[in-house]
Amino acid sequence: MVLQLMALPAQLISLVQVVLVPVCFVLAWGIVGLTLWNVTTAVRDGMARAAVMHKIPCAECRYFTNDHRLKCPIHPMIALSESAIDCNDFEPQG
Repeated sequence: MVLQLMALPAQLISLVQVVLVPVCFVLAWGIVGLTLWNVTTAVRDGMARAAVMHKIPCAECRYFTNDHRLKCPIHPMIALSESAIDCNDFEPQG
């Protein structure tokens, strides 16, 4: 008796399969697509940020001290930041 109440009609099962299988398929591939999109965007943004950071000339400047307390005696507030990219006081080591 209990098994008869819990058994679903065959038509309802086939209807659920017809609707849920395509919906789950689309949702699963949508999640995969969004994940790939996010990874691609993160890599692209990371590479762009690295390119900007490599333009900072402080490490090759003769005034750079390589000391965490005072990185640059001329411009200590902008040393090793993006503001130092066009530093007027930059002089190459040598």
